[in-house]
Amino acid sequence: MTQPVSALKILMVEDMPSDAEITLRELKRSGLDFEHRRVETEAELMRECVEFAPDIVLSDFALPHFDGLSALGVVRRLRPDLPFIFVSGTIGEETAIESLRGGANDYVLKTNLPRLPTAVRRALKDAAERAVLRETEEALRLRDRAVEASVNAVMIVSAADSEMPLVYVNRAFERTTGYGREEVIGRNCRFLQGADRDQPELEKIRRAIAEQHDAQALLRNYRKDGSLFWNMLYVTPVHDPRSGAVTHFVGVQYDITEIKRYQDELEHQANHDALTGLANRNLLRDRLQQSLALAHRYERPFSLAFIDLDNFKLVNDSLGHDIGDRLLKIAGERLVSCVREGDTVARLGGDEFVLLITEQDRDDSVYRIVQRVMAEISQPFVIDQREFKVTCSVGIANFPRDGEDADTLLRNADTAMYRAKDLGRNTFQLYSSEMNANFGERLTLETDLWNALERDEFVLHYQPKVDLKTGRIIGMEALLRWQHPVNGMIPPGKFIPVAEESSLIVQIGKWVLREACRQNQAWQDDGLRYVPIAVNISARQLHDKDLIETVRTTLESTRLRAEYLEIELTESAVMLNTDQTINTMSVLRGMDVRISLDDFGTGYSSLSYLKRFPVTGLKIDQSFVRDIAYDPDDAAIVRAIVAVAQELMLDVTAEGVETVEQLEFLKAHGCGEAQGYYFARPAPASEIRALLERGSLPAA
Repeated sequence: MTQPVSALKILMVEDMPSDAEITLRELKRSGLDFEHRRVETEAELMRECVEFAPDIVLSDFALPHFDGLSALGVVRRLRPDLPFIFVSGTIGEETAIESLRGGANDYVLKTNLPRLPTAVRRALKDAAERAVLRETEEALRLRDRAVEASVNAVMIVSAADSEMPLVYVNRAFERTTGYGREEVIGRNCRFLQGADRDQPELEKIRRAIAEQHDAQALLRNYRKDGSLFWNMLYVTPVHDPRSGAVTHFVGVQYDITEIKRYQDELEHQANHDALTGLANRNLLRDRLQQSLALAHRYERPFSLAFIDLDNFKLVNDSLGHDIGDRLLKIAGERLVSCVREGDTVARLGGDEFVLLITEQDRDDSVYRIVQRVMAEISQPFVIDQREFKVTCSVGIANFPRDGEDADTLLRNADTAMYRAKDLGRNTFQLYSSEMNANFGERLTLETDLWNALERDEFVLHYQPKVDLKTGRIIGMEALLRWQHPVNGMIPPGKFIPVAEESSLIVQIGKWVLREACRQNQAWQDDGLRYVPIAVNISARQLHDKDLIETVRTTLESTRLRAEYLEIELTESAVMLNTDQTINTMSVLRGMDVRISLDDFGTGYSSLSYLKRFPVTGLKIDQSFVRDIAYDPDDAAIVRAIVAVAQELMLDVTAEGVETVEQLEFLKAHGCGEAQGYYFARPAPASEIRALLERGSLPAA
């Protein structure tokens, strides 16, 4: 009868239970079977390293009681080979490098938790491989060293001389290094390292010699002819049987050059296109995820250019795959010549290529590169003295405007590429649904938007926010609508993106703020229920230098008290410039204006930032509410957001409530407020008046 496989033991060094829960949920979702314990202090960490005997440690970096590097030091002292991964939202590049040098296996940003299961599996796999390697070498070391010496290079150095000269090498040493015995006896073996003496692994050997104990290290050495070879060096002291003093050190070299070469080849094959040698889809996705992490953290824009060779299929089918393959290789070389060292050129298959352009020193960097690409590809291809003319169609997607995740960016760049083909090929298109649908229509729309402000064509509809316990109306959200004189009611999804790309959004936003405050004060003047009115503020408005003054003068001119105004901000907007955002929020809160994070959970703000933002409430996006009665993942997310809000003493409002099942779930799990079609659809002020007079809506 086979023994059951025990679950993986995970020790978490984390002071935030909610962060730990999110991390564990990501691991469970990946299929890992584990048990875990969580610690917050150094004493707890030391105890659990022994009592719990974990298989891996996942540690935050910023801890209130001690820092992540201290945690790493504790683990390395107690369990030198225990896998250790930082899971943090605050670690910087320099600190990350320092932690890796200090013995951490990896680090994963909390904004990129989907990468964690892979990192855990890789760390465990590496640890297992190291354990197997240690066991194998220990077995070999305990055997007859004379037999081992006949196969592996053996060196003996004198410990009596401070220069540690070689006093013996065997024939395997001569074969491996190319040096004769007479050339090396009396010399320190550092000559094998050439100029490559800053290898971190060398420190293990130096420390072992100084402390007179065994050690092993993976080293890069150089033969007499200058060629590189990899070896696993095992060093052990030789003791005088009488005095016990160390008289010599024996080093046994295991030449693993071929193994390393094979491993490197396998890794290269897994990440590179076999035909062109360019990055393949796997490597592109890995680098794209890295670019996304850096872009989110450091506000670094980047672009994807999806390239398809026009008429390549005709060349391939009519002239044969050999000609087609050679043309693809030349095309790949030309693409590489068009980009900079930090950019990535990938082949996805067939005649499809992708450029990941990260080093953008100007706003038009991607366009200049794409123009070079089109010029280079359009140059004649000469193969076997035959000339071919090929052009390319290119689609461009820019982060973050055209997508904030890898799949969306790739899909949108691909869509733009096909639009370029539809327009006649040998051109490029920037992804934009409005521009691709009809550029002239877009210009007309933008002109009409300016006229809409002057002609007073905008109207506000209002949707009530309801207390789920009492059914009372406790707030209103102002929603913008455009009553076009010709086209009728135009939905905001069509004109807001156009407005956001120009200064129009600021002017429109000022009108919305002023009209919403005016209407709320009018209701109050008529003796209706006093409730806050929520106004959505765009990213451009949020970072407009006049926002605070605009809010102040609007409140003064409409006579509305600040406590009855609520500003709604999206996660993406607040993360564009966190320091400025926090300052703006703080001033608004000082005025007694309420602030909510809209569509919470769909952006990329971390819980550490949430603690810093002086907000009064969170709004759960309707994408999570829609299926909470049936989708366990959405249900878990909603429960987590409610728990976070309660812990931080924030109001929490569920958006898009449409069914009794959704309502019952929200009430059962402590969500205090909601809005949606179940209660009332957005309506003009005249219709909302009746709701305010009634004062409540069905709460169940």
